[in-house]
Order: sequence, then C-alpha cells, then structure tokens
Amino acid sequence: MNQVATHTRAVPVELDDTDNAIIALLREDGRAPYRAIARELDVTEATVRSRVRRLEDSNTMRVVAVTDIEAAGYGLLLAIGLQVDGRSPEAVARELAAIPEVFSVNVVVGAQDLEVLVVAEDQQALYELMTNRLARLPGVRRLTPALAVDVLKNQPDWVPFHDDGDAAPCFVAAAADNASTGGTTARRKLDAIDRGIVDLLSRDARVSNRHIATVLGVTEGTVRTRIRRMEDDRQIRLTAVTNIDLFGDASLAYIFVEVERSDLTRTVAEALAQVRELGFVGVLLGRSDILGITMVRNTEHLAEFIHSRISAIPGVRRTDSTLGVNFIKHDYRLARIVD
Repeated sequence: MNQVATHTRAVPVELDDTDNAIIALLREDGRAPYRAIARELDVTEATVRSRVRRLEDSNTMRVVAVTDIEAAGYGLLLAIGLQVDGRSPEAVARELAAIPEVFSVNVVVGAQDLEVLVVAEDQQALYELMTNRLARLPGVRRLTPALAVDVLKNQPDWVPFHDDGDAAPCFVAAAADNASTGGTTARRKLDAIDRGIVDLLSRDARVSNRHIATVLGVTEGTVRTRIRRMEDDRQIRLTAVTNIDLFGDASLAYIFVEVERSDLTRTVAEALAQVRELGFVGVLLGRSDILGITMVRNTEHLAEFIHSRISAIPGVRRTDSTLGVNFIKHDYRLARIVD
C-alpha cells in the first residue's frame, strides 16, 4: 500500500473504440480470457493480446486486484480535510503518505489544504491515529474528519499511477488470526494464504494460478478456489484501472453535499450513485451528509457539473467542494467493494 511517489507520467496514447471496449470488458472481469474478449468484440485473439500489451506498456492501463477494506482488516473509513499552517501542504502531505493507514493524500484548493482518506481497524486504532499521529504532525493545524457510515458506490476506474506500484497492499496484522475458512460472512478478513494471493494479484491480476501456487507453495486448485471465493464474497475485485494522467490536467474533485432534511440523506445518496461521472458516493457522519468524488478538467467544469448534475437532484440543499491539484499518494487497490 505504500505508494508514495511522484506520478509515473503516461506516454500519450490515443484510445480508439477497440481499446475502450477492451478496457470496459477488463473492468468487468480482469481475468477475462483473451479469446472471450476477441469473440465479444469480433476481432482476433492476437489483436486483443497486442492491444492489452500496448495499453500496459504505455502505462495507460493496469489490471489489478482491488481489496475490500473490511477484508483487509479495517472496520472504519474516513475522509479528513486538513488545514496546514507554517509548512507547505506538499511537505505535510508527504509525511502523511508515509503512514500506512493513510491510503490517499491530495493537495487541494478550497476550504482545506489537503484531502486525506484513511482507514482504521477499530475505534481505538482510529483514536490513536487521529490524536497521536495525524494531529501531532508538524504543520497540521486542524483536522475535519467525516466517518463513512455507508458507501453506495466505489469504482476506482481512473486513478493516478505511481512508480512503486509493486509494493504489497497493506493489511491489518491481526487479519492473519481471522481465518477465512469455515464461515460464509461476506466481509470476513483474509488469512495468510489469501493475502499472499492478493499480494501477487494486486501487481498483475492476470498472473497465472500456477505461478501463484508455485510462489506460495500451495496447489493450483487451492489458488483457483480461493480466488473464486474471495470474488464471490466481494473481498476482492479483479479489474482494469486506467491512468488519470491521460486526461492531461484533469483532477479529482471532492464534493460534500448537505441535504435539506436528514431523512432525505439515503434518497439523495442513491440518486448521486446513479450519476455516471461520480466514482465514489458515501454517506458521512460529520462534516457533511454525503461525499461524492469525480474527475473534472478545471474549476469551470467543476462548477458546471455541480450546478447541472448535483444541485439539480431533489433534496440537495448546498454543496462544498475542493479540487485536487497534486496527488501525493493514492492506493487504488484498497476500496469498499459494493454491488
């Protein structure tokens, strides 16, 4: 999960309809056979192979395992706005990025200086993280946290790529004690073998089961069964992610929505989840009622999007937004996996 680095700039490539169709199918199933993709698109298998290789070599697309937050051992997800004083936001952001529980740090413009996404194992771990590590970091003046009590949409499709993408995902150490055998809970934690499988899939989700089995010293059948079970239980999702750098100066925008009445929160959140451009929609406790995250070209685009797509939804009272200007860290391999 330690993806603390400058962006790996993508070599500009122009995506045609075939490229986009391949990416779309790999978003649905990162391990879809090339032959099945070729048949679906009415092209040759060789064409699919060469296209995928081109997309990967140009740093346009990666096919990875995304792990559910709870399966990784984290019970809490927070969006935290940080105001910085006496230091540059970038300097503070880089120190924050070294904290394993901080999986996303973005320097922003707006009421906050930084927008941070963090996970915590439980309330005690969250208290320690907030009071002993985040609040005491030199330059941090104020933390404005919001607990995500329900996530309706989390699609890490367009993400920033980083140079150290081969780093292992971050799991709670205690997760190894919560064996994933013998139960059917959709959000049970991953055991040591599961985590070894996910580690390899998070670097390349199309790596063969035989290779995984050899590395971990288990049978190929064990690998196949566990991958199927983790997917069925929504513990992992094998999917294609594409590089946000392909959009030039595009940035992530964090849109905090206040509803007219509290009893409308769920209804408004469900309507927001239907907005195609929003990659994340979560109901919050504190700071605001709902958080939506989208990608925009500039402030004018953000304003137009809010006025035409967000404020027009019945029940929305007001919005407050911040616009990302520099991603310091983002681990797209950790998310809340929802239907």
